[in-house]
Amino acid sequence: MKAKKLLLLSLIVFSVTLFFGSVDLGGSVEFNLNFEFPEEEDSNFYSNFNKADLYFKFFGEGLRGEFNLNKDSDDKLWVSSSEFTFNLNNVDLTTYWNRKSVSTDDWLKIVNNEKVGAIDGVKVYSDLDNFGKLNFYAVDRNDHLFNLMHYRFPDLAGLNGSIIYLKDYKDMNTRKYNQLMGFDFDIGTFETFKPYGEVVLSFDQDIYTASYDIKDNYLLFGGVRGKVGDFSYNFNTTYIADDFNKDYSPDSLAENIFLETAYKNVRLTNKLELDFGEDNYIDRLRTNLYINNFELYVSPDFNGSFSDFNLDTSEMSITYSQDLSIPFFTWYKISLYKQGPEDDWTDIRHYKPFRIYLESNYKALGFSGNMKYIFGNPLSDEFFQSFGELYYIDISRNFNQFSVMGKFQYIQGIVEKRFTAYTEVGYNLPNGNIKFYVGDGDFENSLQFKRQVGITTTFYF
Repeated sequence: MKAKKLLLLSLIVFSVTLFFGSVDLGGSVEFNLNFEFPEEEDSNFYSNFNKADLYFKFFGEGLRGEFNLNKDSDDKLWVSSSEFTFNLNNVDLTTYWNRKSVSTDDWLKIVNNEKVGAIDGVKVYSDLDNFGKLNFYAVDRNDHLFNLMHYRFPDLAGLNGSIIYLKDYKDMNTRKYNQLMGFDFDIGTFETFKPYGEVVLSFDQDIYTASYDIKDNYLLFGGVRGKVGDFSYNFNTTYIADDFNKDYSPDSLAENIFLETAYKNVRLTNKLELDFGEDNYIDRLRTNLYINNFELYVSPDFNGSFSDFNLDTSEMSITYSQDLSIPFFTWYKISLYKQGPEDDWTDIRHYKPFRIYLESNYKALGFSGNMKYIFGNPLSDEFFQSFGELYYIDISRNFNQFSVMGKFQYIQGIVEKRFTAYTEVGYNLPNGNIKFYVGDGDFENSLQFKRQVGITTTFYF
C-alpha cells in the first residue's frame, strides 16, 4: 500500500513539473476549525483537516485532473483520491486513485460505479471517429485485477449499438473470477417505431474449468418507442434469470413491464413489478398520471397474481405544485399519501401509513427561503420512521459581500421531541470566502441541535 501511495505521489509531482509551463493551475484549499460543547463538562476543540482539506484541480492543454490530500488521525498527510487525464490526439488516458469511476452508458447502466466501488488504475478512452468510441479500464478493485471494455459502434443509418466485456478476478486463491458480456442496440431509422434492447450474460468461472454454458446466467431487456404527431409511447420488458450476477448493477435493476404514453401535456406511466418464472409472480403495479402541475400516483399491491389484490398494502398519492406571482409566496406544493383503508378510525396513531406534505418558497424584503410542514405515520421513511409532525423553515439574504443563512426544524413525535437549528454568516473575499457557523446543517442525520461553532475558510487559486 505504501508503494502505491509513493508511486501516485511521484506521478503527481512528475505531471505538475512536466506541464506547469502549459497548463493553468486552479483549485481550492479549505480549512475548518470546530469547537464542540458536549453535554459533559469538558468541551472539545479540534481542527477538521479531513473535509476537502487540500483540493487541487489542474486544467489546460494536454492535462486535466484533481487530487485531494488528507490528514489522518496519525497526523500524516496522504493522498485520499486523485484523477488525472492526459489528452493524446484522439485518446484520453486517465489514472485513478481511490475513485468511484467505473461505469457504462448502455440502456441498463449495467456496470454502476457505486456497486463497483473505489478503484485504483487506468482508463483509456478513444474517439475513433467513423469507427466508434472505446472505453477500457484496467484497475485494482479490492486488491485484485478488474478489467472492463465498453465499445460503442458508429451510428449507421440510425442503427446504434455497443458491446461490453468485464472480467473480475476476485480472489485468485480460490481460482474464481466473474465474467460479464453484453450488448445493447437502438434502431432509430423510423420515428414512429424504434426497437431497442440489451442482452447481458454473467458467469462465475473457475480459472481452469471455465465454460460459457448460459443456463440461468442471463438478462434480457427489450422494447420499442416512437412518436406520431403529439403522441409518443415507450414500452419495454426486463427479464432476469435466477443466477444472473447483480454485483455490478444498480440496485434499481429488477424484473418489470413498463409502458409510458404521452399526449401534449398529459403523460401516463405504468410499471408492473413481477418475477418471471414457471409461475409468474405479480408484485405491484405503479401508475403515475401527470397533467401539467398535477400528479396522481396509484399502486395496487398483488400477492402473486391479479386475483390476489391486497387493498391494505396498496398506495395512493396526489401531488400538486404551482408557481405564484403574489406577494411573499413564489411557489407551493401539496401532497397527500395513503396506504390502504382503515378498519378503526378512532386512533390516528395506529393508522396505516399516511402523510400530508406542504411546502412553499417565499421572498420578501430581500430575504428568501423555503418552508415545509409534514404530518404523518411515519413522518418520514428515511430519518423519522414514526408518527409525528415536522416544521421546517430556512431563510437567507446577501448584503454586498456578506451572506447570512439560517434553518430551523422541529419534530413532534408521540414520545419524543426533536429540535435542531443551523446558522452561518459568510464573507466573500476576492479569491475565497470565510464562513462562521453554529450547529450542524445535516438535518436528516442530525435531528437534535448539535452544540458546536466553527469557522471555515476557503481560498481559490
